[in-house]
Amino acid sequence: MGSCMLFLGTYRDNEVQVGHAVFDLIENLEISNVPTNKVSLTGLDQEDLNEMISDALCLYPRICKSLSDIVFQKTKGNPFFVLEFIQSLQSRGLLRYDFYQKRWVWNEDTIRAEDITDNVLHLLSSKMNRLSDEMQMLLKVMACFGTSTNDSVISYLTQSPEFSGVRNGLEGAISDGFVIEDGVHNNFKFAHDKVREAAYNLIPDSDKEQFHYNLGKILCTICSGNGKDEGDIVLLICSQINHGIESIKADNLCIPAAKLNMKAGKKALDGCDHKTAYSYLDTAQSLLPDDNWESYYDLSLRLNFLLARAANSSCKYDEAELILQTICKRARCFQDKLPAYFLLIWSLLFASTDTTLSPFKVFLAQGKVVDAYNTSSSILSLLGETVPETEAVTLETVGSLIPETLNMYAEVYGDDWLGRKMEDNTLINILKFYSVMSTAAYFCKPSHMVAYFVCKMVQLSLRNGVCQQTPLALLSFTSIVIRFDNAAFVGRIAKNAMVLSERFDLSDEMAELRLHFHMGAGHLESFQFGASNLRKGFGSGLTSGNANTAFYCAIQGTFYSIISAEKELNLLLQEIDYYLHLLKTYKSEMTRYYMLCYRETVSILIDKGDATGIEAKLCHDDVSDPGNKLLEVFYFHEVFRNHWLGYPERSNHYVKKYEELIEPRYFEAYIIKFYKALNILAMLKKKRTGAKSEDVDEIIASMRIAAAHAGPNFRNKLELLEAEQYGIDNYPDKAIASYRASIESARETNFIHERGLACEKAGFYCKRMKYTETSLECFNQARECYEEWGSTMKVDFIQRELDKFM
Repeated sequence: MGSCMLFLGTYRDNEVQVGHAVFDLIENLEISNVPTNKVSLTGLDQEDLNEMISDALCLYPRICKSLSDIVFQKTKGNPFFVLEFIQSLQSRGLLRYDFYQKRWVWNEDTIRAEDITDNVLHLLSSKMNRLSDEMQMLLKVMACFGTSTNDSVISYLTQSPEFSGVRNGLEGAISDGFVIEDGVHNNFKFAHDKVREAAYNLIPDSDKEQFHYNLGKILCTICSGNGKDEGDIVLLICSQINHGIESIKADNLCIPAAKLNMKAGKKALDGCDHKTAYSYLDTAQSLLPDDNWESYYDLSLRLNFLLARAANSSCKYDEAELILQTICKRARCFQDKLPAYFLLIWSLLFASTDTTLSPFKVFLAQGKVVDAYNTSSSILSLLGETVPETEAVTLETVGSLIPETLNMYAEVYGDDWLGRKMEDNTLINILKFYSVMSTAAYFCKPSHMVAYFVCKMVQLSLRNGVCQQTPLALLSFTSIVIRFDNAAFVGRIAKNAMVLSERFDLSDEMAELRLHFHMGAGHLESFQFGASNLRKGFGSGLTSGNANTAFYCAIQGTFYSIISAEKELNLLLQEIDYYLHLLKTYKSEMTRYYMLCYRETVSILIDKGDATGIEAKLCHDDVSDPGNKLLEVFYFHEVFRNHWLGYPERSNHYVKKYEELIEPRYFEAYIIKFYKALNILAMLKKKRTGAKSEDVDEIIASMRIAAAHAGPNFRNKLELLEAEQYGIDNYPDKAIASYRASIESARETNFIHERGLACEKAGFYCKRMKYTETSLECFNQARECYEEWGSTMKVDFIQRELDKFM
C-alpha cells in the first residue's frame, strides 16, 4: 500500500500527563513503524515578541520593550494568548491611541497594578460575559457540540423559541473572531480550543447536563414536528440527550430515547465506528424496562442483535455470546432466532481466548467448535436439510460430488442463471449455515467434509438462482477443486464470482471474498499481487468489524510475502510485529501462532535471529495427531528455513513429514516440491545417500505444468531446477542458459530472493567449472539481491565466498 496520507496531530505538553491517550497513540505509531516527525512549537521569545508588538503599534522596538516584557510575562509568548491579552488591554483602556502624541501609549505601573490574571480563559470569559444574549447563547450551543457545528444544526435550532436568535448571534461571533466559517464543509468552528472552553464555561456546572439534554430534546422535537428523519444529526441528538438519563426517565421518554439511541447505534455500525455504536446501543438497552421482551418484543429483538454485533466487533466476545444466547432463548419464533444463531456460531468458532491451552486446542476448547458444528447441523435440519453423519460421507462420495458440481456449473452458468435471483429466504439461510458449518468442519472433521458442504452450497445456488451467498460459495469451491489440470476453468469460476459479487452490497464481506479468492484461483495470479490484495482485505475486514477474517487475510498475505519476497525482510518483520501488537486487543491464539511462526522464519532469514529474534514459545501440539492443523505450517516453515540456512538433509526430513499429511494445500505443495528438488540436487552434488535423480525428474515434469498455468510464480523455479540438473548431467551450455533464464524470470517477477538464489547457484556452478570471472560476477549479483531482500545472513554467506577469490 502506498504512502498516500499525511496526518497532523497537535497537543500541548503542559496540559497532558503521563498515561494520557496521546502517548499511547505515539507509542503505537512507533511500534507500527509509521514514519513520524515530532516538532516542538514553543512560544515567541522576548525578542520576537517585542518585534511583533513594535510592528503592530508602529513604534521602535526600544520604545515598546517595557510593554512587550509585561506581555511575555503574562502569556509566555503563546501567539493566541498574546493577541487576547493585547485586545483585553485595549478594550479596558489600558492600551490606547493618544491623538495628541500620535502614537499608542500605556502605563506600565497601571497595567501591573491591575488585577489581570495570567489565565487566558479568564480573559476570554470576561470578554464573552460582555456579549449580547444572542451571541452568548450561540457560543453555549456550539460549545456543547464540540469544536465545530454544522449549519443544519443552527437552522434546526432557529425554529425553536429558546434558540431563535442563534443565527443572529452567529454573525456577531464571526465578526468578533470567536467563530470561523468553514464554507467547504458548511461548518462553523471555534477559532481556538480555548475559545470553546471559555464558551462552555458560560454554562454553570450545575446546569450543564440539563442544558445538553434540553438541546437534544428540542432538536429531536423539531425534526419530528417537520416530519423529517433525524438522519445525519441523530448522533448529535443522542450525544446531547444522553447527558440527561435521569431527566429521560423523569419525563417518561425511555422508549423514544431507546429507539433514538438504537438508530444512532445502527448508523455508527454502518459507518464502521463499532465502539461508538456499542456505546449508543448499550445506552438504549439500559433504558428498556425489565419486561422489555414481553412489552417491547420487536424493539428488544432488533436492539439486542445490533448490540451483539457491536460487542463482537469491539472485541467484547464473551458479552456478545451472552447477548446472542439471550436472543436464542427469548425470541418467539425460529425465524427470529436465525440471525442470532448465525452470529453465535461465528462467536463459538473464534472467540476463545484461553491462552493456557495450545493454539489448536484453543479452537477445541470447551467443545466450542464442536458446538458450532452441531448447532449448524441442528439449524440446517430445522430448515429442512438432511445433514449426514461424518461416517456416511466417504472420500468416494466427495470424489464423485466434485466433478458433478463442476459439470453442473458448466451447464448452468450463463445469463439465464445470473438473471435468476434466489427469492426463498429459507434457501438463503441454508447457504449461510452451510458456509459456517464448513468452517467448523475444517477444525473438527476430516477435510473431505469441508468439500462436501461447499459442494452442497454451490449446487443449491446453481439449482435455485443467485443471492448474496453465491459469490462466497463459488470462491470456497475454487479453493477445494483447484488443480493445474483444471486451472483455466476454475480460474474463470473465481473471476466470475468476483464479478457477481459487485451486483450485491458485499462491502462487509469483501475481506472474506478476497481471502477465498487467493486461497483458490488466486494462486494463478502473482503471489506478490496476492500479498498486496490480502493486505487490503485485512484493512477492510477490520473496518467492517470482521476481525477474524481480517487476520486470516493477514496470515495468508504474510505467507505470500515471505515466499515471494514481496516486501523487504526488515519491513516485513515490522509488519508482523504490528499484527502481533494488534492481537493484544483482537485476541486470537491461532493467529498469534501463525504470526510468531512467520516472525521466526523472517528473523532467521535476516540474521539467524541473533538480533531480531524474540522470546516466544511456539507450541505445535501433538505432532502425531493427523488432525493437528498446525503441522502443515510448522513443517512448511521448517522446510523453508532449513533450505535457506543451507541444511538440505534437514530440510528434506521435514519435506517427508509434510508429504505425510493427509491433504496438504495444493499450491503450497508445489513450493515444497521446489525446495525438495533443490535439496535432492544439493545432496546429489555431495553424493549423499538417499538422493534420487528420478525424484528430481518427476518434480521438474510437474513444475512444467505449474509454470504453464502460473508462470509468474513458477517459471523461474522451473528454470533453476533445470539449470541445476543440467549442471549435474554435465551439459554446461544448457546449464548456463537455464541459470540466465531463471535470473531473468525472477527479475521480471521481482522475486528478488530467488533471483539471488539463481545467481548464487550459478556462481557455485561456474566456480566448479573454472569460469572464475563469471563466478565472481554471479556471486556479486547474488550479494546485491540478498542485500535488497534484507537478508544479512545470506549476504554474509556470499561475502565469505567472495573473500575466497582474494
